[in-house]
Amino acid sequence: MTVLVLLVGLFAKGLIDNATTVSALVADGKHPAAPNFTLDRLDGGRYSLASAEGRPVILNFWASWCSPCKDEAPILALLSHKYAGKVDVVGVNSQDVTSDAREFAQRYGLDFTLVHDTGSVYRHWGLTGLPETFLIDPRGRVVRHFPGEISASELEQALKPYVGGVTS
Repeated sequence: MTVLVLLVGLFAKGLIDNATTVSALVADGKHPAAPNFTLDRLDGGRYSLASAEGRPVILNFWASWCSPCKDEAPILALLSHKYAGKVDVVGVNSQDVTSDAREFAQRYGLDFTLVHDTGSVYRHWGLTGLPETFLIDPRGRVVRHFPGEISASELEQALKPYVGGVTS
């Protein structure tokens, strides 16, 4: 009986935790404040999400072993250049070996902010796979979640309210 009560309690805690993740809140139509994190950058130093305050952020979770991530990488690189100074692109490498992530970044020419997560940020944001992408508005609210591979047109459509008619 004690084991059953313990299992039911753990199950209930899991449901509550999952209902409060960023992805669950966005799926429910809410725009939660983006939880800050500070992680090691792949190129050295540290990065804090709070440093992007006042600019929209494309927050992409990826891994070097992820096939759809390989297809997305050139899109993210292109958008980071197209919207330089207007939008921050941040790649969160998760469930990966740091050296493999660095090789991936070099192979695909990823020169935007890349950080490495040991799993805590991945879980807190409520991810279920890779890749997953979030759009954070200039006020720091998570306004879109794209589970799975994204296209340039999807991201650009979501960015329109924040960048206007950039055509460069």
